[in-house]
Amino acid sequence: MNTNIWAIVAAAGVGARFSSGLPKQYCELAGTPIIVRTLRRLTEVTRIAGIGVGIAPGDSAWAGLKADLPPAVWSFTGGATRSETVQNGLAELMNRGEGDAWVLVHDAARPCVQADDINRLIDAVNYEIPGGLLATLISDTVKSVDDALRVAKTVPRANLWRAQTPQLFPVDLLHRALVQCADQQQECTDDAQAIEYLGLQPGIVPGADHN
Repeated sequence: MNTNIWAIVAAAGVGARFSSGLPKQYCELAGTPIIVRTLRRLTEVTRIAGIGVGIAPGDSAWAGLKADLPPAVWSFTGGATRSETVQNGLAELMNRGEGDAWVLVHDAARPCVQADDINRLIDAVNYEIPGGLLATLISDTVKSVDDALRVAKTVPRANLWRAQTPQLFPVDLLHRALVQCADQQQECTDDAQAIEYLGLQPGIVPGADHN
């Protein structure tokens, strides 16, 4: 069994919702670009074999950060969507002969993830298919509304969780799931949803709220 665990960081987004002149991953947090903080957090997890970062074609900001990055970090060209970027990273791992390994998919703009949470995720999944993800219980009152923005009902929150990243899955399984979603034009807002479309049930591992 291939027990290698790789990380793929989706960083090809342009930050359209962030309303900044820079993609949000390159904005500074206490003097350090968010993506640098994110990658440093991932390198605290010694079980990660390497970290692939998906960047947008023509990204000029990435080259200026390389000197500040750990040697385990490498880059690849991302896609037009987050799912395409992850697919490209998985394809790169498969080209490297790591199709039977595992992959932690993380978002570049989540610099507050804790190494302890990632290690608990790895321990909880324990190389059991289909994998799992960090998440937090919803504590807010959730309303379902109609087209006129009137409350239709209050949604029971007892079993509702907010999905976070990283999410941990087998490389080849996640690649197959994302390709199927693309072929069938199924929208996936995270990687776990792609796995769900295969009829599988990823496990939930509680993570810290500030992630």
